[in-house]
Amino acid sequence: MTPFAFGVVVGLTFLQASIAAPRQGFTECLKRASLQAAAQQVAANQFSAFAAQQCADEGAKFKSALVAFDVKNGVKRGQAASDAQLQLDDYIAMSSEKYESKAPKAAQSPTPQPVQAAAPAQPDN
Repeated sequence: MTPFAFGVVVGLTFLQASIAAPRQGFTECLKRASLQAAAQQVAANQFSAFAAQQCADEGAKFKSALVAFDVKNGVKRGQAASDAQLQLDDYIAMSSEKYESKAPKAAQSPTPQPVQAAAPAQPDN
């Protein structure tokens, strides 16, 4: 392998490693948020907001790493930030789907039984 190619491989490996730790931190935070939400009985439709709030710091670190990686690879900063936000939203959406599938379903009220109408009154003759 030529020295240049070796340098490129090492450089890309280093850049990808710079994303791995923030990604793992964010995914672990989402797992913790899921456990906390279950303990607090957060409704499934509220989980996305709950997780985004609980993991705001880890999400910001992950997004920053993604943007830096893309910018170093020639992507414009605005596009990189947009792409990174989409990735964060995808992680939260996947976590929300998992939470929803495991969350206890709200007890549904039984379907009311039909009531028979009263018989029509007989006319007095």
